[in-house]
Amino acid sequence: MKRKLLLLILFVASLSACNMKTDTRDDAPMLFEALDTRPNGYKGSIGTDALFEITGTKASPTLLCRSVKVASNEGNSTRQYCKIKGGEWR
Repeated sequence: MKRKLLLLILFVASLSACNMKTDTRDDAPMLFEALDTRPNGYKGSIGTDALFEITGTKASPTLLCRSVKVASNEGNSTRQYCKIKGGEWR
């Protein structure tokens, strides 16, 4: 029973790791330029493989976060990009 549970946990973890791709400024310059300057609702592309839409922005005194919906051949996902003042989106 414990072995089956462990295998299930490992399987779920490996699936979720596949969906955790994050882009860098070099990979997706249009996305990062949009995160820096564009309003919510802005749509663009990440290379030739995916489209994105900025769906929300949240700010605190120390952190700025933006929600981005991404549609690609692998499916749809929502990503959260955050940064500190003067920092880079992660």
